[in-house]
Amino acid sequence: MKIVKFIFTASALLWLLITILTMIPLVTLLLPTLLISKKHYTEWILFLFASICSLGIYPICFVYAIIKWKGFLTYLRKLSLSIDIAGNTVAGTLLNDNFIIASSTNKFGVIQETISDNLGENERDNTLSVFGKRFTNLLGVIDFDHAQKSIVED
Repeated sequence: MKIVKFIFTASALLWLLITILTMIPLVTLLLPTLLISKKHYTEWILFLFASICSLGIYPICFVYAIIKWKGFLTYLRKLSLSIDIAGNTVAGTLLNDNFIIASSTNKFGVIQETISDNLGENERDNTLSVFGKRFTNLLGVIDFDHAQKSIVED
């Protein structure tokens, strides 16, 4: 198992090095925006670094978790939750326009909330659009009353 740990750690560090080397020309290209606004420059650099880094490290870590296997199902549950939270953040505007009616007070896109939680709150408040109801029903086929069970009171 020590050799496996070494191989995967070395792979992750190699990808991190590749990411850093890839970022150097990207940062150079974005340098003119530094003259306009340091805040925008920093946001773009952090976004690009996180995106490139995750492309390589996520698969490496996933395969490592499969090989290790101990606690893999818990790992999958946590991974599903983090994807759900990220999806809510990334797709918030699109989901607000398509899954809920305009008068809803439970908007998508709130950081650290899941899509399922928002669907459950909007289902409870009867503010889902037709498309939102269909999506909630689809989730209900996979996990009965998934949206309702996902509600976390704020």
